[in-house]
Amino acid sequence: MSHGHVRVNGRRVNISSYRCREGDVIEVRDKAKDAGMVLESAQSPERDVPDYLEVDHSKMTAKLLRSPTLTDVPYPVMMEPNLVIEFYSR
Repeated sequence: MSHGHVRVNGRRVNISSYRCREGDVIEVRDKAKDAGMVLESAQSPERDVPDYLEVDHSKMTAKLLRSPTLTDVPYPVMMEPNLVIEFYSR
């Protein structure tokens, strides 16, 4: 994310640990919409959109409706959340 191809509420974000809040709108910047990796990901059939996001695929935007919880993860999670928080807080 340090490439700056993402905006949150219209502001460029280049911090991979940026914390979004409920109601935030996340979008791909216009320059990045034509990037091969972005186009490939947008067209991937494996893309499942969780119910805490409202996505507009044509505009490449998403709105965070609510904060996800561990129960939203579709596979067993074997981790210690406080270690993840410690890692990203650096």
